[in-house]
Amino acid sequence: MLWFAGFAVSLLLPGALLVIALGLREWRRLQGYRGELSTTDRRWFWRAADGEMEELTLCGELVLWPWLIVINARNPRGHRRRLLLGRDSVAPDDWRRLQVALRYSR
Repeated sequence: MLWFAGFAVSLLLPGALLVIALGLREWRRLQGYRGELSTTDRRWFWRAADGEMEELTLCGELVLWPWLIVINARNPRGHRRRLLLGRDSVAPDDWRRLQVALRYSR
């Protein structure tokens, strides 16, 4: 794209390397946000990819759209967690159960 946009050839390689470096940094950052959400007796738990489980307290507004769920929560240390789940990231039955559990968990 830089070539067709009329950039100087001397800027093409550094620009492409910068885009690749930023893409790799963002990919690594996103890998740290993967995890597993579970619930038991109206208590919510988040297990990060590293295996550490923490209890979450739901706070603020829940967004329960047919294609997106946004969960605002706090962990026991008071740090905020915002979990975003897209419909394509969960099996259809699990998506329905999660929406029902979140609706009636408050």
